[in-house]
Amino acid sequence: MNTELPPIDYSRKWFVMAAVAMSTFLSTIDGSIINVAMPTLVTELNTVFSMAQWVILAYLLTQTTLLPSIGRLGDMLGKKRLYTAGIAVFTLGSVLCGLSPTVYWLIGARVVQAVGSALALGLGMAIVTEAFPPQERGKALGLNGTFVSIGVVIGPTLGGLILGSFSWHWIFFVNLPVGIVGLVLAWRYLPDIRPTGQAQFDFPGAVTLFVSLLAVLLALTMGQQVGFMAGRILALFGTAVLFLVLFYGWKAVILSP
Repeated sequence: MNTELPPIDYSRKWFVMAAVAMSTFLSTIDGSIINVAMPTLVTELNTVFSMAQWVILAYLLTQTTLLPSIGRLGDMLGKKRLYTAGIAVFTLGSVLCGLSPTVYWLIGARVVQAVGSALALGLGMAIVTEAFPPQERGKALGLNGTFVSIGVVIGPTLGGLILGSFSWHWIFFVNLPVGIVGLVLAWRYLPDIRPTGQAQFDFPGAVTLFVSLLAVLLALTMGQQVGFMAGRILALFGTAVLFLVLFYGWKAVILSP
């Protein structure tokens, strides 16, 4: 059986870069653009700040806990498929955020957004690496990193400009045209390199690592409000340690000769 990968068409490299840059920019900018809208959300959604801040935290927690497993899924299922699905999910999540009638709906929609963001961010660097010839990969990865920095820096400024002229809903609706263009570019130009072999996903390892990361992040976040010696915070830290030990124990078992 021939398992050699087909040759890559490097002539499309800048279209691939454009597609990856759009999703990278959107994913990073949405992590910070909402910050300046917090007072507005508290008023418009008739909620309190402690609840409204979960609009930010839900996005960051979901994105952080999912990222470690995305690369492996891309190797198994194909990066193009997962990446384009990520852009589509992120764009759909943005529309749901903009249509949110309550803070609970908005938090749930931000989780959807973060799932798409994790798929895009987790595979973007690998796709750029494959799309460029070896002698240009350093430059390509540097450019992609630049878009990450630009997204983080410009987010609050763009959010302030939008709030100054429109309602808070447009903080999310502005993602729609960029997401659609990015989806079209990704579907048209990303190399469709199908995985070879019978790779398997380590579900026990992924679940134990996910629970450990989620528990420690929740403890660090909630501990600032209720105190790090509170019972539920100590329970979260204990859960994080327990599942981290289970993760390393499981890895030791499957990697042992």
